[in-house]
Amino acid sequence: MKKIDLIYTRLRAEERMILEALRKRDCAVELHQDADLVLPLDAGHWSGGGVVLMRSMSLTRSRYLAAILEVKGARVVNSSRAIATCGDKILTNLALAAQGIPMPWSFAGFEEEACLGEIERRGYPVVTKPAVGSWGRMVARIDGRNAAEGLLQMRFEMGGASDHVALVQQYIDKPGYDLRVYVLGRTVGGIRRRSEHWVTNTARGAVPERYEVPESHATLAERAAAAVGADIAAVDLLETRSGELLVNEVNHCVEFARSIESTRIPLPELIADYAAGVHP
Repeated sequence: MKKIDLIYTRLRAEERMILEALRKRDCAVELHQDADLVLPLDAGHWSGGGVVLMRSMSLTRSRYLAAILEVKGARVVNSSRAIATCGDKILTNLALAAQGIPMPWSFAGFEEEACLGEIERRGYPVVTKPAVGSWGRMVARIDGRNAAEGLLQMRFEMGGASDHVALVQQYIDKPGYDLRVYVLGRTVGGIRRRSEHWVTNTARGAVPERYEVPESHATLAERAAAAVGADIAAVDLLETRSGELLVNEVNHCVEFARSIESTRIPLPELIADYAAGVHP
């Protein structure tokens, strides 16, 4: 019987479905709430079964827990490297760039006037987003200088020193949707997220639709997942009105509760199959 440790923050619909799918495959699953774990920082052996499915909702907790457990001999899905890279959009962009993967142009800046000057040089509109964040929060489109001055001032005057970095990205005029491709070693399906708003996260009200992933889209998504070192990933693609395909982001903790009913992609079963097939 395969032993799998599942680490979670709370048992959302996704975790409950994955847990059920693992048990149907006769896996012995031990649940660990991330807040309850206290792990010594040494190379002592992890008492679990060797394979850990990381479903913590916290970037901080998940990357530290994965790193500690890896030192203790566990095979963590996803790895600490994948979590740290996907959890930071600047690091994601660098990993993609290193592999020559097409994506919107972007830049990082550390001072308001310098960032404003670079935006003015490149031209409006642009998008600014936090380097660390999810669900489309604090993502803003900047259409002109007044908006740029206000948003950049807030970026550099609020929070601590670690927050004082601006990630600015090319605005892509999408045809009313973006694409999300699910990769578990290979592409297993995808959704189209349709919205009248330019932000197309389902957390912001976008409507998910199933789409049959063309081979070219699948290949690009698999390259992106490999670039960040992710076993399991949701790769967000942007399609321009002229048909150019760009990678926008790579997500390491795949969420699917809002879309599984409409897309009928059996992600809990696929994730369970993948985890059950991983060798410690």
